[in-house]
Amino acid sequence: MTGTTVARVDAGQVDGDAPPAGTAIVRPLRHVQAVRERHVRQLAQRAQTAESRSARAWSWALGETVIAPVTDRVTAAPASRSDIEAEIAEADERRLRGDRENRADSAATILRWLIGEDDRVPVRSENRGALVGGFGDVVRSPAQMAAVLAAAHDRSQAVTIRAASSDSHGRPSDADYLDGVIATLMWVLGEQLDAPITSKRSRQLTSRDLKVERVHAQDVEQGGQPWLAQTVPSPRYGEGVKLTITWLLGESTMLPL
Repeated sequence: MTGTTVARVDAGQVDGDAPPAGTAIVRPLRHVQAVRERHVRQLAQRAQTAESRSARAWSWALGETVIAPVTDRVTAAPASRSDIEAEIAEADERRLRGDRENRADSAATILRWLIGEDDRVPVRSENRGALVGGFGDVVRSPAQMAAVLAAAHDRSQAVTIRAASSDSHGRPSDADYLDGVIATLMWVLGEQLDAPITSKRSRQLTSRDLKVERVHAQDVEQGGQPWLAQTVPSPRYGEGVKLTITWLLGESTMLPL
């Protein structure tokens, strides 16, 4: 291999739900293609060329070029996970040094998403979540949410049975936490109309609704809103709501369980 470009490793791949074949990318191919296309349009609007480091991050991770986007070094194609992690680390070091290098941060943001280190979709859009099966800023699909909801129900039942068999007094805090997870997911999936903390109803749920609800959930978690002392849920319930919304928005890669 002597040239600086190589054939796409996902050429001929049929399964769009699988990651691009032969790469270190963990995202489904159809999500990679959708987000990349949106990024290309954004570069065109800013009159930036396809030679930008952020654009090269896509082609390098997909095996279309051997030139790394941050360090400009020549690597194998497609890049290995360790190669990608090294590029991210170099971009981070440059940022800490205060270097205003040519869009290394943007390239690192794309690479983090591709290998699953960050679930936030690396493009700017009012509905970027839709690119990966969600909506607004929500990056989780209904199927993902339903799976977590089912697991939360199972765990809640197990906690209740365990508490009953141990003759413990009072409601377990884990049960309160799981109630927060369940209420949030049912709200977002449309299985209940009332928001989990404020009980407000929206005609069409938006990212802003989730972020506002998270603020109130954090207040509950910290024991705030004393004027609602008779009705406010437990701090653990608030924690469950807060962490679930954080996961839905892709700001945490950890499941809220």
